[in-house]
Amino acid sequence: MKQTWLKKLTSSLLAGALALGMAVVPAAAAESNKLVEVDLWHATRNQASMGNVATDSNSKALYNPEENTLQIATNPVSVSGYQSAITKAQYDTTGKGNYEDVEILSTGTVQTGTKYDGTDHTVTYLSSFEIELPDYITGEGVEYISLHMMVPYTPMDEVVGEGYLDARLRIDWDQVSTTSLTQIQPDNTMSSGEVENVDRTDAATGVRLVTDSTKVATTTQFKVEQVTSGSDYTLAKKALTGVSGSFTLYKVSLVTENGTQTDPFGAVTLYFPYSDVSSMYRINDTGTKTVLRGTEGDEGYEIMTTKIGLFAIFGGTKMEITVKPDTGNGDDTPTTDVASAFTDISGHWAEEYIIRATNQGLFSGTSSTTFSPDTSMTAGMVITVLYRMAGSPATTLPDSMENVAVGSWYEIACAWGYNNGIIGGYKTFYPDQAVSRQEFATMLYNFYKLSKTPGSGADLSKYTDVSTVASWAKDAMAWANAAGIISGTSSTTLSPEVGASRSQIATMLCRYLDYAG
Repeated sequence: MKQTWLKKLTSSLLAGALALGMAVVPAAAAESNKLVEVDLWHATRNQASMGNVATDSNSKALYNPEENTLQIATNPVSVSGYQSAITKAQYDTTGKGNYEDVEILSTGTVQTGTKYDGTDHTVTYLSSFEIELPDYITGEGVEYISLHMMVPYTPMDEVVGEGYLDARLRIDWDQVSTTSLTQIQPDNTMSSGEVENVDRTDAATGVRLVTDSTKVATTTQFKVEQVTSGSDYTLAKKALTGVSGSFTLYKVSLVTENGTQTDPFGAVTLYFPYSDVSSMYRINDTGTKTVLRGTEGDEGYEIMTTKIGLFAIFGGTKMEITVKPDTGNGDDTPTTDVASAFTDISGHWAEEYIIRATNQGLFSGTSSTTFSPDTSMTAGMVITVLYRMAGSPATTLPDSMENVAVGSWYEIACAWGYNNGIIGGYKTFYPDQAVSRQEFATMLYNFYKLSKTPGSGADLSKYTDVSTVASWAKDAMAWANAAGIISGTSSTTLSPEVGASRSQIATMLCRYLDYAG
């Protein structure tokens, strides 16, 4: 058996003790069992798996350094009235796809509820099991072990199909504590994996996404851009060689809370606001095309797809679409009810502006029930909001943009911002960093200048921290203050370098719209 990280540490300590003439503690005594943090992780993406809810009550695994084994416990899950659990499991022993069955330590039973065959089944699931840590696991930092898992029928089968599901066991060796346990104690508490409807419409393009939270998390942002130039357009044009006629190209993106792009976990429905579509294709990253068979309807051309990205529409007439608010439940709740679902804005100083900004489609919540008013916004998020306020016009992508990743969800918006003097030079714009009050005021000032001439600015000398306003932001801050868009954080402070929160930006955007007319 390979020497583990803990054995290595023990050996080093023993050697040091001997060198100093100290009493030596037997290795067996030093190598007590450990509890280590584990999660079920997505098979290929850097995010938690949908099945992670099965470890909600069992997030600590038991590591035995003498045997080099890891004991893991799982719990049953309730999903939309069905009960589910892990019934079988295999793990990759070599890191090269060689899977072996886990050693079962204990089992439990759960009734599935009425399933597709009309029968309430009782299934046996793995409440605890053991694996021998493979050689590719070093016991340092965060590491992963690939898994195959089997679950009984639930609505999830419609997402991922039946049979073994791929996932990874995420082990965080930085989260370790000593324990006297010799066998893991499973917590069989039923966890909830309830499914919420997700219904998003991009205000600028009218493209709509309809699915549920098993396929797209409620906190995921839905972004759509009409593409008329640049590398994506070139890729599409090459892929569509031989297809006659002109096409309209859209880039559809799903962006997680941490700013990374993701695909849905299963088939989703997209509505494109066109009638009389002659043909439609998805442009693959490989430069190939996939024909999409859709249906015509009152809400546009409807397709189902497991992948998102570039979509090319041939022919068709653009339809006028009423943008539906994302309520988190997919219904037709009036816009006045969108913000009423937020549980974290009641009594907030910016409550009125948050409601208005949300109902006007300038913002969406961080979930169906939260707005997170006091969290920061990145510069990439802000420039994207302004880009959409401008109508998401076509723009030319420069050869390269410093600090702006190629293919990033904000790439087009940043290119538009640069081409129109909104964001300044690439070296001074950092889309992934929180935007400050003076940075936002400057972007808003430059945005205003696209169509109008700013009025004279206010005298900022009444603010004791006026000297901290950057030279490049002085005109913008003075204008924004005079226009009533930005006020002081107190009667004597302007706080130009402080990060602008979501509530502050919602407020300033609403005030800007009032000012700009």
